Amino acid sequence: MRLAIADPPYPMMRATGGNKQRASRWYGDNPRAASDKPADIHPDAGEWDRDETHRTLLARLMAEYDGWAIATSPDGIAAYGSLPPTVRIMAWVKPNAQPGSHRLRSCWEPVLVMPPEGRRSNRGGVGQIADTLVCNAPRLGFVGAKPAEWTRWVLDSMSYDERTDTVDDLFTGSGAVAAAVAQGVLL
Repeated sequence: MRLAIADPPYPMMRATGGNKQRASRWYGDNPRAASDKPADIHPDAGEWDRDETHRTLLARLMAEYDGWAIATSPDGIAAYGSLPPTVRIMAWVKPNAQPGSHRLRSCWEPVLVMPPEGRRSNRGGVGQIADTLVCNAPRLGFVGAKPAEWTRWVLDSMSYDERTDTVDDLFTGSGAVAAAVAQGVLL
């Protein structure tokens, strides 16, 4: 099976009552707070502030992969539009989440998961995976880095089989996903 993990720059911030650019701020050259670390510059960061870009990613994943996962923000789910009925929304709970500008501190991130056909049931010996993961976000100096536990959890949700499956990390960023797969920390 061909699997993909997509951790793109998150969509526009909607939770504060306005539309604030998130991708351009964290991955582009838009103004940032003086206390912020330098951005991890990506030349097309501004494209990810558009909902259409996220919908195009979803269409690509549906067309090219047997199973996939998209990391996003709670207010970013809407950017993907109507999700297929077989998509599950899982929750990564981060006890060490950074405070944001909203009154309610967001200590979780949704992960949209489309398990491959034939792997959506716990029958056939694949077992069950919890739809919630509680683990700290790593402090690697790279915005959005995911811990190895996160990669294991996401791939377990798709019943990843290292003997027959391939995994494409569509947004390499910190390299944490590829490193987790290469180090064999899965399953």
